[in-house]
Amino acid sequence: MAILAAAASMSSAQGQDITFWTQPQGDLLAYQDLYDQLTSEFREQTGISVNYEVINWSVAFNTWLTVAQGGAAPDCADMYWLHSFSGIGGEQYGPLPITEYRDQWPNLEEDFYTGALADVHYQDEFYGIPWRVDIRPMMYRTDFLAEAGIDAPPANWDEIVEQGLALTVREDNGNVSRWGFAPGNNNPGQTLLPYYWQAGGSMMSADGTTATIDNEAMRTALKFLQDLVHVHKISSPEMFEKSADPLTDFVSGQVAINGSSGNAWPVQFDRDYPELDGTWALALNPEGPENRDSFSGAGYWGVLRGASDVDACIEWLKFLSSEETMQRISETTGAASPRRAVMSSGFWTDRPWKEVMAETLNHGHTSQHPSSVWTALASPEPGAVIYDLVYNTVIGGADIDAAVTEAQARMQAELDRATASN
Repeated sequence: MAILAAAASMSSAQGQDITFWTQPQGDLLAYQDLYDQLTSEFREQTGISVNYEVINWSVAFNTWLTVAQGGAAPDCADMYWLHSFSGIGGEQYGPLPITEYRDQWPNLEEDFYTGALADVHYQDEFYGIPWRVDIRPMMYRTDFLAEAGIDAPPANWDEIVEQGLALTVREDNGNVSRWGFAPGNNNPGQTLLPYYWQAGGSMMSADGTTATIDNEAMRTALKFLQDLVHVHKISSPEMFEKSADPLTDFVSGQVAINGSSGNAWPVQFDRDYPELDGTWALALNPEGPENRDSFSGAGYWGVLRGASDVDACIEWLKFLSSEETMQRISETTGAASPRRAVMSSGFWTDRPWKEVMAETLNHGHTSQHPSSVWTALASPEPGAVIYDLVYNTVIGGADIDAAVTEAQARMQAELDRATASN
C-alpha cells in the first residue's frame, strides 16, 4: 500500500483509538492540514484518537479490493463502490452495515441529496454518509452559441441535434474544425450511462444477478448516440479513442457542447484558463425520453467489518458529517458536497456554474452497480462487454438489435459466474 501521508494522534486518556483511511482530494498539503485539524478537534471534544492515513489514488482500488477480500483494514474509512465491495466481502469482510445507528442521523433524507444516498444503501442496509459527489452537468461554449444565434443550451435530445447541426463547422474540404456536440468522455461505458438512464433503463437487477440491457431503453439510447455520429454527423467518430481528450477539445474550441462534462472541469477553467472567462457555462443535462438523470459518483464515510470500536467510529462519522465540518471539507477540497446546506452556502452560490452543480445534484443517478464484476463489464478497453456494445454500434455502426442481444448474453454469463463464486 502506498501511503502518501500519515498523521498519528496520541492515544487519549480514555484509551480509545481508531484508524481511518482516506484518499486525497484537492491540494494534498491542504487536505492533510485539514485532517490534522479535524482529528485534533475531535480528540479534544470526545477523547477519541483518530489515526489517519492518506491512500494514493493510484493504489486505492486495489487497496479496497484487498480489504473486501480479507486484507488488512482500518476501523473506518472514506470509501467508494459500496455495492461492489459489499458483494465481494459478503458478511465477512469489507463494509459493515450500520443500520442500527441510522437514527444518529434523524434528518438524513432532508439533509442529503437523494441520488447521493443511493451510494450508502445496499440491500436494505445503511452503510454510512456520502461526503463528496462526482456530478457531471452539461458544459457549453456561450460564445459559439451566441455566434449561432442560440439563446440557451439544449434542454432535450431533440434540441441537442438541432443545436449540434448549427454549431458544427466544416471546412471546404469536408474536414470538421468544430463538432457541435460531444456526448461525454472517451470512456464508452461512462458516456452511455446517462443516456440509457434518461431513456428509462437500468443495467442490472437490484441484487446484481440479472442483466437488464436487452430492452427498448438501450436500443433508444444507442440509436440516439449512433445517429449523432452517422446520421446528423455532429459528434466525432473518434470520441472513444484513447487519444481523444474532451477537455482539450472543449478548451481549443473543437467542441461546442459537452453533454456530460467532468466534475472538475469548472475548477480547472477558473484556475488554468482565465482567458476563457465568460465564454463557457454549465447547464442541466438535456432531458431524454424519461428523465434528465446525470452521472453521479460518490465517496462515503463508513465502518469496516472487524472494527475495534464501532461506537467510536460512529462518533467520528457524526463529527465529520456535521454541516460545519462538511462545509470546511468542501471548501478545502473543492469537491461538491451531497449535503444540501453546503451546496446552498455562499461558497457554492458565488458563481453561476456552482449553482448549476447544486441543481444537477437533484438529478444525480448513482453510477454504482451491485456486482463484483461491474468494473470488468464496464472497463474502457476492447473486449469488455459494455465497451464492445457501445463502440461497435455508436462508432462502428453495427446492427443495434444484434449487438444488444449479444451483450445481454455476455453480461449475464459474467453475472452468473460472479454469483457462483460468491
